[in-house]
Amino acid sequence: MSRNILRRPVSRIAIAACALSAVPAIAQEAAEQSSTSDIIVTGTSIRGVAPVGSSLVAVGREEIDQSAATTTIRILQETPQVLNYGVSDTSRSGTGGASNIVYGNSINLRGVSPYATLTLINGRRAVPQGTVGATIDPSTIPTLALERVEIIPDGASAIYGSDAVAGVANLILRRNYQGAQIEVQHGMADHYKESQIGFIAGHKWATGQITAAFQHTYRSNLSGAHRDFYGADLTSRGGADYRVTQCAPGNVVVGGVSHAIPAGGATPGTLIPGTVNKCDNLKDIDLVPQQELNSATLTFDQEISDGIRFYADAYASRRDMLRRSQVAAVNLTVPRSNAFFVAPAGTNPASETVQYSFVNDYGPYSTSDIVSKSIQGTAGINADLFGDWQIDLYGTVGYNHDHVYSVGGQTDSAALTAALASSNPATAFNPFGTSVNSRSVIDAIFNNVTDTDGRSKMRAAEMSINGSLFSLPGGDVKLAVGAEYYKLKLRTGQVRGRRGEQTGTDQRLGRNVKSAYLEVLVPIFGEENAIPGFRKLELDLAGRIDEYSDVGTTKNPKIGINWEPVRNLKLHGSYGESFRAPLLTNLVSAGGSQLYIQNYFDPTAGTTVQGVALSGGNLDLKPETARTWSVGAEYTPDFLPGAQFSLNYFDLVYEGQIAGFLSNLNILRQESLFSSIITRGAAAQTRIADLVASGLRVNGGTEANALASTLFVDGRSTNQGVTITRGLDFGLVVPVRTDNAGDFRFSLRGTHFFAYKVGLTATAPVIDQANNIDYPMKWRARGTVNWSNGGFDAGIAVAWQNGYNNTYVTPVEKIKSYTTVDLRLAYDLGNTGIPGTEGVKIGLDVQNLFDRDPPFVDLAPTSNGGGGGFDPQASNAIGRIIAVSLSKSF
Repeated sequence: MSRNILRRPVSRIAIAACALSAVPAIAQEAAEQSSTSDIIVTGTSIRGVAPVGSSLVAVGREEIDQSAATTTIRILQETPQVLNYGVSDTSRSGTGGASNIVYGNSINLRGVSPYATLTLINGRRAVPQGTVGATIDPSTIPTLALERVEIIPDGASAIYGSDAVAGVANLILRRNYQGAQIEVQHGMADHYKESQIGFIAGHKWATGQITAAFQHTYRSNLSGAHRDFYGADLTSRGGADYRVTQCAPGNVVVGGVSHAIPAGGATPGTLIPGTVNKCDNLKDIDLVPQQELNSATLTFDQEISDGIRFYADAYASRRDMLRRSQVAAVNLTVPRSNAFFVAPAGTNPASETVQYSFVNDYGPYSTSDIVSKSIQGTAGINADLFGDWQIDLYGTVGYNHDHVYSVGGQTDSAALTAALASSNPATAFNPFGTSVNSRSVIDAIFNNVTDTDGRSKMRAAEMSINGSLFSLPGGDVKLAVGAEYYKLKLRTGQVRGRRGEQTGTDQRLGRNVKSAYLEVLVPIFGEENAIPGFRKLELDLAGRIDEYSDVGTTKNPKIGINWEPVRNLKLHGSYGESFRAPLLTNLVSAGGSQLYIQNYFDPTAGTTVQGVALSGGNLDLKPETARTWSVGAEYTPDFLPGAQFSLNYFDLVYEGQIAGFLSNLNILRQESLFSSIITRGAAAQTRIADLVASGLRVNGGTEANALASTLFVDGRSTNQGVTITRGLDFGLVVPVRTDNAGDFRFSLRGTHFFAYKVGLTATAPVIDQANNIDYPMKWRARGTVNWSNGGFDAGIAVAWQNGYNNTYVTPVEKIKSYTTVDLRLAYDLGNTGIPGTEGVKIGLDVQNLFDRDPPFVDLAPTSNGGGGGFDPQASNAIGRIIAVSLSKSF
C-alpha cells in the first residue's frame, strides 16, 4: 500500500526544560557488565552512558524473581506506570481493544494508549502481532529469559522513531548465564489454576557465550458463573438491571407489546400482555480465557578477532487460547407461515418479533480458538575502528501469524430466515418452546463460522557509528549517528459464512520506513572543571528523520539535560516531539467494512436497546503527534548506602489520537461526548439502510433486524481529538543491613496525575477525566518489604489504587479504593547441608492474600470481557492464588 495521506513535518523544538536526575544504578551497571557493546542502556543511542534528561524505571532480575506473576506483562503491571487499559488477554472493552480479537497484551504507559508505547527487545523493534499487526505482547518473552526491563516513560521518537509517544519499554534478554536451572510452579484459586515450567542453560568461554531459555505456561479459564460479584442484574448491590430480553424462553412482541413465553411453551392464552422475560446471557462467558504459552529465547556472542565481535539473539513463541463467549441472541422476525407460529390471544399479525437466545439449542457458549505464533532473529557485527569509535551493523527478520476461528456467536442468516418461514415441522425452527428443535435445523442455522487471519513479516537493518569527537574540560563530546531501514508486510483478512462457502476479505498491505538519526552528548561540567553548584552538567541533543512510504516524512527532535549541583543530587529535564503513524489496518480494515448489531444500555430508555455499529478502515486518518517534557530529581544519600529517592514531573500533549469505539457498549451513557459518532431516529435508519444497500455484511442478526434499529454508531477508528496529561512519578528504595537479623529492602513506587484531559472526538469538549472510569486514577502505588537471612527469603507487597468515579451512571458513582497484598516465602535447601539439596529452592507465593473482591462498579457486562459489577481494567476477577514453586540450579 502506498497511499500518501499526509506530508507534514513536525515542528522544531522551541524550548528545553531544565532538569533532573540520573538513571537508576541497575541500568548503568547492567550496561557495563554486558559482554557485548551492542546492548545499550535504554533511552540513548550513545554507547556506555546513561540516558540524559529522562527518568528510567528498571525492573531487574531480582524483582522478576521475587514476583509470583507467571507472564512478563503481569510483572510489568506491578509497576504503577504500566496500566491494564485497552489491550489485554482478559478484556478488550477499552480504547484500542476493538481490533484485539486475539486477546493479546500490550504495554500501556500511563494509560495514554495501548499503541503509544514502543516495545523493544534487546533495543530493537519486534515484529508486530495480532491479526491487524498492531502491538507487541511482552509475554512473548518468557520471564525466565529476562535480565531486566527498562522503561523510559517519556517521548522517545528522536531516539527510536515512531510509536514512542508515551515512552519505550525495552525487554533485555539474559546473557553470560553459566550453568543451568529448572523452575516449576503451580498455583490455584477458586475454580482456577495456573502452572509453569521453565528451563535456562548457558555457557561462557573466554571469547563468547551462549544462553538459551524455554518456558511453558498454562492458565485455565475462569467462568463468570464462578464469581458471585459478576452478573447482569446488579440491583441488589445498588446498581442497574442490565439483563436483556433475548432469552430462552423468549418474548413475543406484537404491536410494541411484550408477551413473555412461559417455561412450558407458548399458547395464545399463556402469552400475557405486558409481561417480559429477562436473562443474563453473559453469566457463563470466560472472564479469563484458557491459554497455553510456549516461548523460547537464545542469545549468542563470539569474538571473531581482536576488536570484532559477532552477536545474535532469537526468540519464538506460540500462544493457544480458547475463549468461551455468548451464544447468538437476536430478535427474530417470525412470519405466520412458520409451522409452530403462536400469536397472543386477540391478535392476528402477519408476522411477529420473538426476542430469543439460542443457548438451549446450541449450547451454553460460543467459542473462539486463537493461535498466535511469533519468531524473530537478529544477527550483527560490532567492530572497533579507531580510538573509542565503534561501528555496529545488524539485521533482523521477524514473522508473526495469528488466527482466530469462531463459532456459535453468529447465525447463518439465510438458513435462519428459511427455517423461520418454513411450514414443514421437520425443517421449521420453533422459537416458542412448544417442541425440541431438530438437530439438523440447528446445525444448518449454526453452520456459520468466522475465520480471521493475520500474517506479519518484518525486516529491519541498522548501521550506527559511535564514539568521542573531542575533549572539553568537562569530558569527551560523544556522537552517535546511524541509519535504519524497516519494512513491514501484512496479509490480513476475514471470511464468514457457511462452512466451505465463506466469503470475505484478503488484504495485502505494506510499508517501508527509511530513517536517519544523530545524537550528541556535550559534558559542560565534569570532574576536571567542577565549580560550586555545577559538579556535573551534561547536554544531550538528538534528532531523527523517518520517511514513510505511505504517510510522509516526520522529523522528531529532543533535548535533555542532566545537572548535579552537589554530590548525590541529580536533576534532569527533557523536551521532545513524537509521532505515530496510523496502523495499516486503521487505513484498510482486515475484515473490511461490516455492520454489527449490538446491545447498548440506553439511559434515556432505562433499558438495553439494540443498535448497529459500523466497523472498517478509514483512509482519512492522519498521523498522531505529541510533544512531551519532564523534569525531576534523584537523591542518593551517603548516610543510607544504596538508598535512592526520585521524583519526576511529566507533561504530554497528544493530538489526533487514533481510537475506535466499536466495542464500547456503554457509549450512550456519555452520549454528549460521542455525539459526532452517534446517530438516532430516522437519520440512523437512513444511514443503516444506505449501508445495507451498499452490500455490507450484517453480523449479530439479520438485515431486517438492522433496518429496524433506530441507533447507529460509527465504530471505525478516527482521529479522536486530544489527550493532555500532567503528573508525578515518585519512588524510593532503602536497603538496610543488620548483623544478626538479616538484610531488609524497603521500596515504594507510585504515580499521581494532576490532570488527564481528553477530547474524545474532534467536536467534543476537552474534559479532565483523571479518576474517571476508563482513564487513569489519580493515585497508584506499590510498596514492598523484602527480607533475607541465611537461606530464608521473604517479601510482602502492597498495591493500592485510590477510589475513582463511574461517570457512566447518574448520579456519578463513587468506586471504592482497592488494596491487595501479596506474600512470598522461599528457602534455599542447600543451607540444610543435606546431600543432594545444593541449588534447590522451594517457595510459597500468595497473590491477593486476603482474597479481596474487585470494588463494585455499576457497569453492564459485555461479550468482550468484564463489566457486570467490576472494572476489568482496574482489577481482575481471579482472587487469591496460592502457588508453590521448586527450582534447581546445576
